Amino acid sequence: MLPTGRVKASSAPLAPPWAAAVAVTALLAGSLLAALAWHATRLDPVDAWVMRWQEVAYSRAGALATLVAATLKPVVIATIVAGTLVGWLVRRRDLTVLALAAPPATLAAEVLLKRVVHRQWEGDPALLFPSGHVAMATAAALIAVLACRVTGVSRGARQVVAWLAGGYVLAVAAARLVETVHPLTDVLGGGATGLVVTLGGALAIAWRAGPTRMGPTARRWPGS
Repeated sequence: MLPTGRVKASSAPLAPPWAAAVAVTALLAGSLLAALAWHATRLDPVDAWVMRWQEVAYSRAGALATLVAATLKPVVIATIVAGTLVGWLVRRRDLTVLALAAPPATLAAEVLLKRVVHRQWEGDPALLFPSGHVAMATAAALIAVLACRVTGVSRGARQVVAWLAGGYVLAVAAARLVETVHPLTDVLGGGATGLVVTLGGALAIAWRAGPTRMGPTARRWPGS
């Protein structure tokens, strides 16, 4: 927990230097995956091969996977609250806006993509592509990473948060595969969706704020 009265902002902009390259790469990859899944009603050969292993994993770890997937909602809510609070404490409105906007924007993008791509599986009416769980987990992870970037935490702490956030995304992705709710393409598409929306949002917020409003605006504490 950040101690009251000692919170400081970093001079770093919200969007890191790699944000644009990663967002564009994710957009291209996601577009390719969407094309592969476009109005599909059967699994492609790669997804079908992976699904055989998913079914084996489900028989052994299905219950655990369900528990992991169930953590998503509280994690996303906690990330929104924490990101908003930290942004307010360090007077980084860009972080506050991202924490409030990225998760619902990611959810909206996921719902829209499901309807546009319209991938179904063997007559099931459920729309599959992309995985909403993985998209939302990715958005929450990026908010945590970017929040550490604009606060005065140590480099070591930022690295720990980055590893934990990345590990959580992988855990949710693995859980959805083990549950056999999604084939591999859907899970990868979910990750791409979360990357594009959240990093794109960070870039848009930085552009909208302009260089004169992207510097640190933290409170000046005595002795700081």
